[in-house]
Amino acid sequence: MRSLAHGVVTLLLAAAPPLSIGPAAWAGPARQPPAAAAQIPTSQAPTAQVPPDQAPAAPASNEPAPSAGPPPGQPCGASAARFESDKSFKMVVTRVGQVQTTNPLRPLTPEVNDVLLVVIAGKVATAYGPDFSSLRRGSAPAAIEAMLGGPIKWQPTLPMLPDSMTIVSEEGAPLAQLTFRACETPPAVKASPKAEARKKAPVRRAPPKAAAQKTPPGFTMPQGAIAE
Repeated sequence: MRSLAHGVVTLLLAAAPPLSIGPAAWAGPARQPPAAAAQIPTSQAPTAQVPPDQAPAAPASNEPAPSAGPPPGQPCGASAARFESDKSFKMVVTRVGQVQTTNPLRPLTPEVNDVLLVVIAGKVATAYGPDFSSLRRGSAPAAIEAMLGGPIKWQPTLPMLPDSMTIVSEEGAPLAQLTFRACETPPAVKASPKAEARKKAPVRRAPPKAAAQKTPPGFTMPQGAIAE
């Protein structure tokens, strides 16, 4: 009986794996780490072509579109503003003012006329009107004040002027379209012929009147002494 049991134990020991084999022997085959992806330079990387009609639209901006700025060089301030037309007509604005009057029929709505003191061909003139798009040529500022019925309130310096002005006739027909060109030094003004004539004409003084003959006090002129 012992010999039989000894034989069974011997068979079991022969079939059992050797004790020197560790747990690593029972592990499966080692997995190789995945190969690193080939690095493609950015310059050589393919880019996806997006059709123009499918391109994403740019985000709308809430900021308003930039508006056109004032003409270069304005306002001219203490200088003069030169306006010219396509036909070489030049008008230099030296002063800007307004005449404000009240119409009795509309007392709550005063009438305002712009007045420009200008130099045209070396001579001083004026241009006036309800706005800069319908200016009429005028004479001296005093005559404009008498015609419009109010004093001219001149501004100390030139304000911001429009890009263009229109000179019209008395009937309102446009005569010249003037465009701002540049700021410049106020031009020299020629004296009018009447002023030159007044300067050159000699001053004539009236001769002194003869002293009237007076009768001495207490003396009576006899009747008939002076023949009639």
